[in-house]
Amino acid sequence: MDVQRDFLDGYRAAVIRLRRSAIALRLFSLVIALLAGYSGHGAHADEGSFSVLRAPKPLPEFSLVDQHGRTFTREQLTNQWSLIFVGFTSCPHVCPMTLRRLEALRAEMGLRIGVDKIPEIVFLAVDPARDQPVLKDYLANFDPSNIGVTGAKSEIDKLVKGLGAAYRFVDKKPGSDYYEVLHSSAINLVNPQGELIAQLNPPFAVAPMTQFLVNLIRSAKSQLHAGAEAQSLANVDDE
Repeated sequence: MDVQRDFLDGYRAAVIRLRRSAIALRLFSLVIALLAGYSGHGAHADEGSFSVLRAPKPLPEFSLVDQHGRTFTREQLTNQWSLIFVGFTSCPHVCPMTLRRLEALRAEMGLRIGVDKIPEIVFLAVDPARDQPVLKDYLANFDPSNIGVTGAKSEIDKLVKGLGAAYRFVDKKPGSDYYEVLHSSAINLVNPQGELIAQLNPPFAVAPMTQFLVNLIRSAKSQLHAGAEAQSLANVDDE
C-alpha cells in the first residue's frame, strides 16, 4: 500500500507540474501575441500571419558562435537575406517542425527566384548550457546549409531584443537539466543590410510564406534599383 500511495503521490505531483507548465506556456504565448499584434515594431501591412515593418530596423551588434565554433556577428547577416528564429535543441515539436517547414520553403523559393535571393536559415539557440554541446549534431538532422548560433546569455539577449522576440526558462533549478524553455515563435526576415524588415507567425504554411517572401524580396530589389538610378541621374545633373 505504501508503494502504491507513493506512486499516486508522485503521479499527482507530476500532473500538477505539467498543468503549471501548460498554463505558463499559454500565458507566455498570449503575451507574445499581444506584443506582436499591438507593438509589432510598427508593422503597417498585415497579410494573415505576415507583417512588414514601417521602416527597416537595424539589428544591434552582438557576438555569438555557430555550430562549427566560428564567430557569428551582425556582419554575417549582411550581403544576403536571412530568416532567424528563436528556439532550443531540447524543443520537442515546434523547433523541428519549423526547421522542416523552412527547408520546404527554401526549396519552393528556389523555383521562383535566383539562388542568391533565397534566405539563409539561422537558428538562434537560447539555452546555451544544453544547446552548445549538441548544436552541431542537432542541426545535422536538417538541411546542412542551416546555421545554428548560441553563446553567452548577454549576447543572445542582444539579438533576441533586436528581433523583438522573448524567451524564459520554466522550473529551472541549479544542477538540473530538467526544465522547459518558453520562447516566441515568429520567424524574422532580415535584409542584406542587416535590418529586420518583416515577421512571419504560425501557422507556417509553405505556399503563402513563399509568395509573401518572393514578393517582398522582389519589391526590395526593385526599390534598390530605383534608388540607384535616381542617384545616378542626380550625379549627372551635378556634372
